[in-house]
Amino acid sequence: MPSSLIASTLEQTIRHYGEDANALTVAAKHHFSRPGKRTRAKLLFAASPLTKNSLALIHAAAAVELIHEASIVHDDIQDRTEYRRGNKTVWHKFGANTALLLGDHLVACAFKAIAEAPNVDSIRGALITTLSAAVSRAASGQHLQLTNHASGDFWSFYYDVAINKTGALIALPLQLAVLLESGQCASVTSAAQCGEQLGLAYQILDDLKPYATPDSLASHEDFVNGVITAPVAACNELFSRKDPIQSLIDHADRRALALRLCQRWLNEALMHARHSAALLPEHCAVVVEAFIKQQLTTAPATTRQTDNFKPWRERQANSARVEAV
Repeated sequence: MPSSLIASTLEQTIRHYGEDANALTVAAKHHFSRPGKRTRAKLLFAASPLTKNSLALIHAAAAVELIHEASIVHDDIQDRTEYRRGNKTVWHKFGANTALLLGDHLVACAFKAIAEAPNVDSIRGALITTLSAAVSRAASGQHLQLTNHASGDFWSFYYDVAINKTGALIALPLQLAVLLESGQCASVTSAAQCGEQLGLAYQILDDLKPYATPDSLASHEDFVNGVITAPVAACNELFSRKDPIQSLIDHADRRALALRLCQRWLNEALMHARHSAALLPEHCAVVVEAFIKQQLTTAPATTRQTDNFKPWRERQANSARVEAV
């Protein structure tokens, strides 16, 4: 199927399920009027070059994106985000009750997309179970983050939040790709572990962004709200008797050491992701490496391997909030 047709068919499928929402239709259409980057769907397509069942693949990709859309609709309530993708959020335009219910509807739509995927009867149960586990883990991670209570061990707390809230939904397309490619569940665990580490690496990178302008750290929302980010966890580990928030704001030397530890954690996460990817089919490992180069590093990707993770690759042998991944 040509890449342009894959992109348009996927978007049609997402909207077919997501906008069939009865009393929530107006809110759903507003939300989908500005599509996201579909990074998770692109990852699934890139990791499934041998799958001949294109319609089932599109249904699976739609399910992954519908779960992501549900998560951001719910996140916007909790974070009180007013704008996303240049539009008012569902929460800001229609209220918290509508946003909560729309997010629930989108989760249901994801399962319906898998239930109606054609010619996957032998693995449908595994697809649904994998999807269900990802949703549960993402919800658990989000809840854990909202508690923002680490009981002293900031790094363990941060790690659990990142691999569940962020990692579960990055792992999901890799897990579904493995099932659609081989029909075997043995590699799903490795795909999950790989995605968890990619999610951890993404979260660390995202947490480091405010440090490009250290003079404005004190006014950043994460500092105002006392959020346990990677640098906060690192500072707590290095200077356990000091206030990590104030240390990062007021002490450049402590801040530098904390950021160095974050870089070590980032490198370790990418190492573990590559190790798990090596246990997957070879083309999946290549796609993961390309994903790392394009999404999780700042250096330009120049190797030939990056050709295996392009937007809508041909299926033959690119207060407001945006999604970075």
